[in-house]
Amino acid sequence: MGPQIIQHPLTRADGSTAFSSELYTVLAGVNGPVEVQRRDELPEEAAIEVNLRPASGVGGPRERWLENVLQSALKSILLVHMHPRTLIQVTLQITKEPAVKFQRTTSDIAMLPTLLNAAFSALVDGALPLASTISTFLAVVAEDGTVVLSPQEEQIIGSKSIHAMAFDHHGAQILDESSGEFTTGIWGTVFETTKQACAAAISRTGDEAMSNADVEEVTWLRQKLEQEARLADAWREST
Repeated sequence: MGPQIIQHPLTRADGSTAFSSELYTVLAGVNGPVEVQRRDELPEEAAIEVNLRPASGVGGPRERWLENVLQSALKSILLVHMHPRTLIQVTLQITKEPAVKFQRTTSDIAMLPTLLNAAFSALVDGALPLASTISTFLAVVAEDGTVVLSPQEEQIIGSKSIHAMAFDHHGAQILDESSGEFTTGIWGTVFETTKQACAAAISRTGDEAMSNADVEEVTWLRQKLEQEARLADAWREST
């Protein structure tokens, strides 16, 4: 079963998404482009502000690091030059976490795919100008060297390494965060596996995915984008 996506759950945001993966649920809200204070203006592009709110407590250095990683990834796909001297705000609220507590670095990497997928879906819902479509996957390497996509909690705990990777529809890598024990060869296998999964998520028929995978599952992102496009067309025709 693919991720669960609910578009526009927030009425006061320009774009919003509730994104649920096997491990996390994230509520993402996007506003922009909006006016920005003069001292924060960028003369040739829009500034991007990412705010991450943990499931409980207040944010700290961990959240600041995740915000910086997400900001860099989002800047690579947003057409920021179209709205200079403005601000695009992305707010992410973690609403569900795994029952099992991972090590800090493992936990940070494990939540990145859900955060980035939620942010991207909210940008689409808010009709922000995008240069490309992206998809992000989590992968772990088991003790026997097997690469497992979208792992369960117990698979993460028993893994040798964990990897969060994102690719756009051209196959360019947008995100690469890894931790654990792995060789260059293992990393290359993870790279190809996640790249294939990301391509399948936005393909027409899932041809890029493994032949025994369910088409509706592997093409989850494309199906959601097509659904949003149909709804937008229906709204325009009704008005």
